[in-house]
Amino acid sequence: MSENSESSAFTEAYRYLRQQIRDGRLASGTRIKAEEIAAELGLSRMPVREAIRQLDSEGLLTIRPNRGAVVTKLNSVDILELFEMRSVLEGLAIRRAIGLFDEDGFDELELLLLRLGRAQNDFDQWIGRHNEFHDAICSRGGSPRMIAYVHRLRTAVEPYLRMALGTPRASGIVEEHRQLIDALRSGDPQAAEDLMREHIRGTAFELIALMDESAEMAAPIQATSKHRRKSQSVT
Repeated sequence: MSENSESSAFTEAYRYLRQQIRDGRLASGTRIKAEEIAAELGLSRMPVREAIRQLDSEGLLTIRPNRGAVVTKLNSVDILELFEMRSVLEGLAIRRAIGLFDEDGFDELELLLLRLGRAQNDFDQWIGRHNEFHDAICSRGGSPRMIAYVHRLRTAVEPYLRMALGTPRASGIVEEHRQLIDALRSGDPQAAEDLMREHIRGTAFELIALMDESAEMAAPIQATSKHRRKSQSVT
């Protein structure tokens, strides 16, 4: 296999696995078998293994010594940490962006806000519009390295963020982004940074609450299932 073919195979495996994880089709804790992925994609195992190592370095997969790789499972502490990190970076980006938006730039934000509002009933479209809005701010005030880190932080929590769609907070998300535009127009760097950090951390707390609620709802079902299995084993 040529070097270009190997690179192409790696890219295909990487993009496939990354999208499957982001979409939630590969749930947290799912074991990833290179041979099965390779067979599914019609590739050799080597590029798939390379893709697994790359995703491990990005935090989407976790390679366990002598036990293979699994989709990384985040708890509430992990979620909060990732959002905290993102809030710091995007807070810095909007602070730096103060004064760098002209009317054309604000018109672009207004258009992105309109598209975000129209996409609230379709998660795939909504997450794209949401990221475009934040990227428009980050690209003005952030460096390429900063933006790359922000993208990685967003991707790590995207499967969990799907849980938040359709909640009461989702209905107010447009207003929060409207406030970010207003903060940029105000010209106050500290106020803009504080608002961005509050906006992002608010998503974290909402998501953690939903995760806790889901766990509480699942507990009685799991307990009943265990009881049934125990009763069946006795009989």
